[in-house]
Amino acid sequence: MAKKFSAPLERTARLLDLVPYINSHQGISLKELAEVFGVTPAQMTSDLTTLWMCGLPGYTPLELMDLDFESGFVTINNADTLSKPRAISFDEGVALILGLDLMRSAIPSDRIDLLDKINLLSQRLANLINLPSALSVVSIVNNQVSAAIDEALKTKMGLEITYHALYLDEVTTRTILPIEIIHQDNQRYLSSYCYTAQDFRQFRIDRIQSAKVQTVQHEIPKSQHQKASFVSTIKVLTPTREIAERFKQTELSKDAEFECESFSLQWIERSVLASGSAVSLQSPPDVRKSIARVAQSMLDRYKAR
Repeated sequence: MAKKFSAPLERTARLLDLVPYINSHQGISLKELAEVFGVTPAQMTSDLTTLWMCGLPGYTPLELMDLDFESGFVTINNADTLSKPRAISFDEGVALILGLDLMRSAIPSDRIDLLDKINLLSQRLANLINLPSALSVVSIVNNQVSAAIDEALKTKMGLEITYHALYLDEVTTRTILPIEIIHQDNQRYLSSYCYTAQDFRQFRIDRIQSAKVQTVQHEIPKSQHQKASFVSTIKVLTPTREIAERFKQTELSKDAEFECESFSLQWIERSVLASGSAVSLQSPPDVRKSIARVAQSMLDRYKAR
């Protein structure tokens, strides 16, 4: 029967906990230690063997961990230095603060308890590394807008929003029915049906300037339920990770073609333009012509200089 071992991330977390635990439970039996951490004795033996080869920089026998577990009982003799809290460097502190900011953005606004703890920990880290100003890895979103979106999604109500469309550089007022929040390219988008455009749209949440929940529940027109999405054929010229993530493809190879489904032809056009020379749009032909006009317009601006 094959032995079952832990996943890498799970094992790493356990190894980090093992050193302080063994240091405070000297002489614990291997079997009991395995039960405490919820693994088999074989897995614990493998973990202890890994720890035995770890230590402080230098990595000579003087710096490596002095573990003894061959007798079936586990002791560690030089963990005093290793058990002390590490000083956090400036770069490590910034990484932790940005990570906490990502967690904050994913927590519902009504979980005040969690948000307060994250804010407190972020402030303590900022003070510890003498960070001169607050950092954020996500775009700033108006609290009133976030609360209105959360309520509309929970109650399946409509929203009246004031939205800055960067693509057209104009501010419009729209009535929408929110469907879900999606994450793409480190941004949050509100996938919705827009009654103003009478079509499905995605709105970047940080560009929504105001939002008000509608008092009357909206439904998507029946004609739209039957509306077919647009299917584009895209040819890969230079396979890259960015292209795979943008078009949600698991595997890419040079000169391969794949179909991309979307409710917005504008999204297809922008995505192909953003991909540069890495892809070529094969169809639909009207979007292909539109991309050619935009690209030619950009080239003409360079020639005019």
